[in-house]
Amino acid sequence: MGQEQVVLDFMDDVLNNHNPTNAGKYLTEGMAWHGGTVGTVAGRDNVAGLMGAVVGAIPELHAELQDMAVQDDKVVVRLVVTGTLQGDLLGVTGTGQAVRWDAIDYYRLEGGLIAEEWAGEDFTAFLNTSGAYRAPWIQ
Repeated sequence: MGQEQVVLDFMDDVLNNHNPTNAGKYLTEGMAWHGGTVGTVAGRDNVAGLMGAVVGAIPELHAELQDMAVQDDKVVVRLVVTGTLQGDLLGVTGTGQAVRWDAIDYYRLEGGLIAEEWAGEDFTAFLNTSGAYRAPWIQ
């Protein structure tokens, strides 16, 4: 299976089909998820738990692929993520509000599994659409 297919299958199975318990089958044991200001989550089980928290808070989450680039063991995707925030996430209380944000995620694979992900999520858009924070420059 090509590197890009592993990432596509992970996004489809875990995120779009809402199966966070399947995350581990796509990740190396030492997998590290780097989320910028959100921090780093290390270890397959911990990253799978993070996916469970996201999908649990946004149970009908949909990550729509916009672009993909592949080079050797690296895959980059650009996504538009949408859903309805039903549970608490990143300190934001879910009350059924629609959320939407753009993401650029960079994956590095080892032996056909995801070893690292750098998640470039537009959390200002998430906060804005959730109603938690409105940046003064957003009209």
